[in-house]
Amino acid sequence: MTMTAHPAGYRYRLLPEVKIRREAFGGILYKYGCADRGALSFINSRSLVELLLIAREQFAGDLSTAIEERVSSAASKARLYTALDELVRRGYVAIEAVTTTTAE
Repeated sequence: MTMTAHPAGYRYRLLPEVKIRREAFGGILYKYGCADRGALSFINSRSLVELLLIAREQFAGDLSTAIEERVSSAASKARLYTALDELVRRGYVAIEAVTTTTAE
């Protein structure tokens, strides 16, 4: 599933096995103990790396909530969601359906 903006009913979640390392150019994402052992992804955006870290530390990996609470510009949000689509394709982020329950 490819999305260019945050659709209602879905959220992006950083996978728990993803490790993030800050670098001068942005950062590196990697996973150990997975089928794609040793795969690295270089992220050339410090702000995206910071968002990933904030999502992990403050929002239990929920990237959508981190974006909605920390980013005010609609254009910036759209760029971040586009970047997250690429991280979904690379296997670092998952898209999950949001289930809502109603109290009776």
